[in-house]
Amino acid sequence: MYELTDFYEYCQNQGVEVGLHPLPAPAMTLRDGGWYCVGLDFAKLGTIRALRTATMHELGHLRTGALHKVDSPYQLVAQSEYRANADSFGRYLNPQALRQAMRAGFREPWELAEYFDLEESCIRQALYYWTECRGIAI
Repeated sequence: MYELTDFYEYCQNQGVEVGLHPLPAPAMTLRDGGWYCVGLDFAKLGTIRALRTATMHELGHLRTGALHKVDSPYQLVAQSEYRANADSFGRYLNPQALRQAMRAGFREPWELAEYFDLEESCIRQALYYWTECRGIAI
């Protein structure tokens, strides 16, 4: 299960700076040469659940290096987002974790969101990724 400490420990160990800034998105990972920074906009995040969801996703960007320029073509943006999601789903919302939650009685996406303390949209993306993109029955 994902914990905020996973994100902050990774950033500390890898020398990734984390800053609070007004941003065009709730969270962004930036790279300049070998320097990485994750910006968080608490005004846009609003809840701990949103913060957990955003940092889990940004951790996927950091671990895979799946970043793109702001003016990248749509295809490159989508590929980077897919790779970041795939990494975070594989680590924290994998089929085993989802099945375990379902065996415990959490079956609907909103219930799984409560169980994992992540946004429902993230749960829906993970379920779609495993069932439709990977062909795995959950």
